[in-house]
Amino acid sequence: MTAKDSEAFIVTRDGSEAPSLAVLNDERQLLTVIVDNDNRDIYLEFSTRQALRDFALSLLQEATFGESGRKEFYPLVVEGKALVVEGVRLKEGSSRIFVSY
Repeated sequence: MTAKDSEAFIVTRDGSEAPSLAVLNDERQLLTVIVDNDNRDIYLEFSTRQALRDFALSLLQEATFGESGRKEFYPLVVEGKALVVEGVRLKEGSSRIFVSY
């Protein structure tokens, strides 16, 4: 990796870096969470790289500044529109994600 291939990320206490305007303004940028009960696998299917990036930034913000020890991601649909929660939009019907430390 060269210097021009890398990107620095700033994570702030207020978490204002996630969601990005791209994810916030485009309902197609989302995460679908699927649990396979037969083999106990969990699939995180991001529709875009930006959606994955915002999810990662949300986790990084919690790891750096969090105080609760827990973060929850869940689908929230209002009037047929999936909303962004904790930096990520989960597709309706997705399983919730709990991250704790």
